[in-house]
Amino acid sequence: MNQKNRFKATIDERQYTIVGDKSTQHMTAVIEIVNQQLQQLKEAAPELSIQDRSILMAVNAISDQLVKEQQIMDLEEQLETLTQQQRPAKERNIQTPTRRSSDSTRS
Repeated sequence: MNQKNRFKATIDERQYTIVGDKSTQHMTAVIEIVNQQLQQLKEAAPELSIQDRSILMAVNAISDQLVKEQQIMDLEEQLETLTQQQRPAKERNIQTPTRRSSDSTRS
């Protein structure tokens, strides 16, 4: 079972305690990105509430996740195709008869 860590974070000047199995280094990077994106949204649309900015960030995060998942599936398909292309070549090499040393001495 994974060890649960408690991570104290400040997001948009509010304190949160996040519980999870990720490292402190990982969570620090996540919180930095969250705060950067919230600040960008605040500058781009200062009339939005923190709730609206948070919803927009969630939508962007899910969109990015779906794009990445599709990229992974595409790469897995490419890998499978390449693996299947390699198999016949390997099988041909295995099936190629090798000349015995006694055959080469005959005239």
